[in-house]
Amino acid sequence: MSVIFHIDVNSAYLSWTAVEELKNGAKRDLRLIPSIIGGDQKSRHGVVLAKSIPAKKYGIQTGEPVVNAFRKCPDLVVGSPDHKLYSQYSGRLMEFLKEYTKVRAAGCEEVYTASIEQVSVDECYMDFTPVSAHYTDPLSAACQIKDGIRETFGFTVN
Repeated sequence: MSVIFHIDVNSAYLSWTAVEELKNGAKRDLRLIPSIIGGDQKSRHGVVLAKSIPAKKYGIQTGEPVVNAFRKCPDLVVGSPDHKLYSQYSGRLMEFLKEYTKVRAAGCEEVYTASIEQVSVDECYMDFTPVSAHYTDPLSAACQIKDGIRETFGFTVN
């Protein structure tokens, strides 16, 4: 049986921005209020790159113009994109996931046996088949990975 995990960060740009802001002392969590990442709040130009769940309740869509998002929710909070930050979080996530691809034979060095194919900054596929026998079952392994990401980084994945 093949075991392939699809790992996708939930609202990555918004989640990573929120986690970073909270680490730096922010009093609000962008994920818990109507907020988006994208465009410029003053000029209201650009498009929505990511949205919070509360913003989604206003009908705000990823890819729509920021000006339309403000029509739907005038009190919307906008964060500017920080692609350097997103690249750093992406790299740390992929390094974390590699830990789940290792198997150590008795007395041997760690060997990477499962593979990870990154398809975007916040998404990858993991062929877990070669290491799946070292876990109780695929579902518990997936939950272990998901929970480990939340505990280690403060954001969630599907």
